[in-house]
Order: sequence, then structure tokens, then C-alpha cells
Amino acid sequence: MININQLIIMPKKGPDQDKIQKILDVLEVSGKKGIWIRELSRQTKIPFTTVYLYLYHYLQDKVSIEDMEFGLGKSNKFKVVKLKKFY
Repeated sequence: MININQLIIMPKKGPDQDKIQKILDVLEVSGKKGIWIRELSRQTKIPFTTVYLYLYHYLQDKVSIEDMEFGLGKSNKFKVVKLKKFY
């Protein structure tokens, strides 16, 4: 007889430390100028929504996120992420 608990694969709970380290490594290389979230996603090869979730939920005390704008109009807004001085 097969136990039902053996068939169910539970996802990991909490943040993936490897993903956090990848994000922090890219932010460290980007330096004071920062990097926009979509580019951070590309460089880490982590999906945009996951990077966004990690920045706003797990790394909020280590990063600063600023709204930036170029040109005119709503579509020209993006968020730049920088490491805080001390983490």
C-alpha cells in the first residue's frame, strides 16, 4: 500500500539562500549607481517576479529601492535598486 504522504512533494518554505546571494552579488558589483530590477533579474537568471518578491520581502533591510523617471509619461518609470551602506 502506498502512503499518500509519499506522493505529495511540499515546496521549500522561506527564501532560497542561493537566490539571495546571487542578488546581493550583482548589487555589489553594480556599486553606488544601482541597477534596475529587470536588469537584476537578467543578470541573476532569476524570474522578475521572484527578484521583486525577494527585494521587497526578504532584503528590504539590505537594499534601497528608488523610483526613477526619464522623459515624459508614465511608461518611462522604473525602479533602481542599490545596496545600503551596511548590511
